[in-house]
Amino acid sequence: MSFVCIILAITGFIVVIMYWGRARAGTRMLSEKNILAHWKYSPGEWQDYSEKDFRMERRDKWALFRLVMIITAVVVVGFWLFHRDSGTLMIGMFLGLGILLGSVILLTTSYDHWQNNKYQGEVYITRDGAYIGRKLHLWRGWGATLDDVSYDEPNRLLLMTYSMPSRTGRDSATARILVPQGQEEKTREIVTELAKAEGLASSDI
Repeated sequence: MSFVCIILAITGFIVVIMYWGRARAGTRMLSEKNILAHWKYSPGEWQDYSEKDFRMERRDKWALFRLVMIITAVVVVGFWLFHRDSGTLMIGMFLGLGILLGSVILLTTSYDHWQNNKYQGEVYITRDGAYIGRKLHLWRGWGATLDDVSYDEPNRLLLMTYSMPSRTGRDSATARILVPQGQEEKTREIVTELAKAEGLASSDI
């Protein structure tokens, strides 16, 4: 029990430090110092973006869900074939994992969508990250890196793909930023500047 309490205390301390760091980074971003861009959107423009982002986010997360469940199913079948006693337990864990992951996907995507619809549409972009609506993306600090930046001109989306350390290796995420009308050239400058600063290969601009 003492060991568990120590582990929980250490974990809690690390989490507090990480979120404190994220809060400071977010505050610096909103101070409009050293920003690459600060864009505000009309209600109609932001609504269209919100719906598109919701569909893409949900599609990506359900694709990852299917991949995880397929890999888990293979493991479960192996246990069922060679260790029947453990196999029964694994089936229960498989079902529980599916319910847990599915619930997390539904809750997180729905919450982000609700946030986008509730608040004014605006974006801050810096070399360290982006604040999109009410969602903070950071690709600097705690081992995070910006892995790719590009401009999807047909869909008017500035795409930043970044990754951060996790217990299973590195988790990857993509920040999708709507480019307002008239900001196309500015967007290309941002792509070039970030790619150069991070030492990335040439991106589509």
